[in-house]
Amino acid sequence: MWWSEGIAGRARRACLRGAGIAVLAALLGGCGFQLRESTNLEFDTIALQGQGGPLMDLLRRRILATTATRIVADPKQAQAVFTLLSDASAQTPTAFNAGGTVAQYALNETARFQLTAPDGHVYIAPTTITRTSMMSYSTSATLAKANEADLLYTGMRRDLVDRILFQLGALHALAPASAPAR
Repeated sequence: MWWSEGIAGRARRACLRGAGIAVLAALLGGCGFQLRESTNLEFDTIALQGQGGPLMDLLRRRILATTATRIVADPKQAQAVFTLLSDASAQTPTAFNAGGTVAQYALNETARFQLTAPDGHVYIAPTTITRTSMMSYSTSATLAKANEADLLYTGMRRDLVDRILFQLGALHALAPASAPAR
């Protein structure tokens, strides 16, 4: 029994337990897991222009929460001007049941944007990003399916904002306003 092993047995168990914990920590550390870091943008100030709405609100919150970049109201005071050219949601029937009613929808969220200097120099040309999700549909669960669609649209908007921030973060250095874009 463990109580009759004495001090040497307890020390061995403690050593084995410590080694097991160290191995476990090494395995977890080696898997590549890390917390999401802040996005590093190459500009200190940005102006956000374009239509408002949930996507723009989410982008504004994410820039404020995860970057060191400040949002300014006047585009002339910003190093970069982000313009949301369009943001659209669409729901398209993709499958029908035997009775002819819709059984499945494709939900689309599309954002079109550009990034320029205050003088009009283009850093990111007008770019369109689309996210699509499929959703089954049943007339007996109309309210539940409407709530599901809202959740899917919210998730797609988050994904679009992640993609936009990835593209903004991929700019390694903003070229001077007089230099050609690369």
